[in-house]
Amino acid sequence: IAEGRNLFQLICAGCHALTGQGLKPMAPPLVNSEWVLGTDSRLIRIALHGVSGPIKVNDTVYAPPNVLPEMPALGALEDRQIAAVLSYIRREWGHQASTIPPDRVKAIRDETRGRQTSWNEAQLLELK
Repeated sequence: IAEGRNLFQLICAGCHALTGQGLKPMAPPLVNSEWVLGTDSRLIRIALHGVSGPIKVNDTVYAPPNVLPEMPALGALEDRQIAAVLSYIRREWGHQASTIPPDRVKAIRDETRGRQTSWNEAQLLELK
C-alpha cells in the first residue's frame, strides 16, 4: 500500500487529486467509484491500456470538456507497481475493497497482450 501511495502521488494525483476526488478538467473521481471498487478485471484493464470517451462515475457522466478525452495507459509499469497503485486506491478514502496481487495483473496483461487501444465504457461493461 505504501508503494501504491507513492506511485499514486507521482503518476495519478495530477489528474485524480490527492483526495481521489478528481480535478476538472482532468479526470473523474476515484472515491466511491464503481470502477475502483467493482470487479478488478475492469480496473486492471483501465490501468494497463487506458480508457477513453465518456464514462459514468458515481451517477455522473464525465466527458470532454469536463475531463480529458483519454486516461493514458500505464502498461509500462511493472505488474507489482500496477497492483500496488490499484490496491492503494481500493483501500484509501474509506474504501474496503480487496487488494490486487501482482499475479492477477500479470494474468490480465497476458490475456490482453495484443491490445493496442484504450478501452471505452461499453467494452468494459461487457466484462464480468
